Amino acid sequence: MPQIIAGRHAGKVAIVTGAGQGIGRGIAHRLTQEGAHVVIAEYNADNARAVADECTAQGMEALAYPIDIGDLEQIARMVTDVVARFGHIDILINNAGVNKTQSMLTLPPDDWDKVHRVNLRGLFFCLQTVANQMIAQIPDDVKAAGRAPHSYGKIVNFSSIAGRSGRPFAADYSAAKWGVISVTQSAAMALAAYNINVNAICPGVVPTPMWTDIDRIQTERFGLDQGGWIQKTIDSVPLKRAATPEDIAAAVSFLCSTDADYITGQSINVDGGIEMN
Repeated sequence: MPQIIAGRHAGKVAIVTGAGQGIGRGIAHRLTQEGAHVVIAEYNADNARAVADECTAQGMEALAYPIDIGDLEQIARMVTDVVARFGHIDILINNAGVNKTQSMLTLPPDDWDKVHRVNLRGLFFCLQTVANQMIAQIPDDVKAAGRAPHSYGKIVNFSSIAGRSGRPFAADYSAAKWGVISVTQSAAMALAAYNINVNAICPGVVPTPMWTDIDRIQTERFGLDQGGWIQKTIDSVPLKRAATPEDIAAAVSFLCSTDADYITGQSINVDGGIEMN
């Protein structure tokens, strides 16, 4: 397991979207273990409460916040509520996502819209709303100078290795994740004057409920045994294993730390070497 650095994020307030399971849950645990107060921004209310309880049990304050990240009014209300509770927001992890696995030749418009509503539209407006709050927290004289002396916020967006190349059975997902890389670069440029760092993570194979669902569909489509699609994908990984949520969380924690103060606008593959550019 990647090394936990106690106190690395001491006193920070972090919003983690899609934190009710899988990668998001792993990130929430990691940030909690390193001293952050974490907001579990999650569509499933039961999962949000469960993960918040797990984080609270580790000694930090955690807030379960059920939310549909595709609803802009709910995003605005969340930011207001988090600031009322904690006083500030220092970290945003834009992890929430959905996937529809089907051929691009039969992909219906509604499925395209559902994927983009969360994976790109929701991500963008969550970033926008939190970024404006981060800017509001900066002293007026620093904003007037047009150059902040240190980082005033960390934002990590979730793309995917599917954002690096096309996917015939996930054209909607791939397009959205390509878009996340572009949004990350645009936001990094827009927020550079405030020294707010914006980066993206591109995970590869991570056995999560989403990957289990993909495997179910793809094994049926290609006549494989259950688990066959995931294993086929893992076999293509140069490091010959899938990632764990802890692997991804370690990269996220680094990007949210002072060690990454000079890194912005980057999309980092955490995939065991599947993509090497």
